[in-house]
Amino acid sequence: MATPDFVLALRARIGTDPLWLSGVTAVVLRGEGDEREVLLVRRADNGAWTPVTGIIDPGEDPADAAVRETLEEAAVHAVAERVALVRALPPTTYGNGDRSQYLDLVLRLRYVSGEPFPADGENTDARWFRLGALPDLSPSMRERIGAAASDEVAARFVAGGEVVVPVARPGASVARPAPGRSGAPVRVRRAGVEDAAALTRLRRGMLDAMGVPGLDDERWQADCTAWFRDRLARPGALVACVVDGPLPDGSTGPVACAVGDLQEHAPEPWNPSGLRGHVFNVSTEPSARRRGYARACVEAVMAWFLDETTVTRVGLAATEDGRGMYEALGFAEPHGHELVWRIER
Repeated sequence: MATPDFVLALRARIGTDPLWLSGVTAVVLRGEGDEREVLLVRRADNGAWTPVTGIIDPGEDPADAAVRETLEEAAVHAVAERVALVRALPPTTYGNGDRSQYLDLVLRLRYVSGEPFPADGENTDARWFRLGALPDLSPSMRERIGAAASDEVAARFVAGGEVVVPVARPGASVARPAPGRSGAPVRVRRAGVEDAAALTRLRRGMLDAMGVPGLDDERWQADCTAWFRDRLARPGALVACVVDGPLPDGSTGPVACAVGDLQEHAPEPWNPSGLRGHVFNVSTEPSARRRGYARACVEAVMAWFLDETTVTRVGLAATEDGRGMYEALGFAEPHGHELVWRIER
């Protein structure tokens, strides 16, 4: 939308000085299951796809602002259902030098009627996208859509620089970033292709602790790094969450990690897609243990499964040392016990 009159009036007084504003992100959803869709608009200024966003007018309730912006920008009528995420966004400097920073309230809206089109001239397109087939989006926009599309019963918020995720449904045990043993928040980030070698290093440490032989063979390590690099480059194929810290060689990099991926199985009555989640490669450098890093990484992977996939079952292999942590997070014995046939090659 165009710059509101009240902002223009303030700018006439303060020039380009930093201005603190409240804004909304309206995540409009429709459909069910695999057919669930989100309304996105394509911005005219930079070509980016985003949910509808806008500035809250003085005295306006955020839910009303989200509904108004959706109608003004995309010609879609929607009803606000809940607040999904509250956080301060990084400072922004516009092309004319104006500096602003926003408190953003992400709301989930339910579609009512209307065919989307770029109604106010601020966007070049407006259309529906399936949640499983989104266009290129910034991490911030993906986070907002994930929060709104989840079944969480309360809004996410930021504390100590970390996003706190509420329980998804009554009685469920779901990821929520926790402080480390020192009481300070554990900073978890998603790994990228550049972290593939670090994930292999941490995997080697995990296997070494399990007494696996042959770890000094560089061939398997090169293959493992290539495997991580390939899957990290594929959107949605895998998520790896890491905590950075000092390494023995004096550099800084991942000192703890957990990885989650999707495994294809035949569809089942309770799982029509056949997809199952798998958590693995949970490992921490010896110098960084007993600080809650592994748990924080596992919780971040669980949040990915919950918010960005359709899986209804997530499994893992637990050692006796790790069993208590996993059970506290909601993992339990399966209905059946897997038997393994080992083939000597």
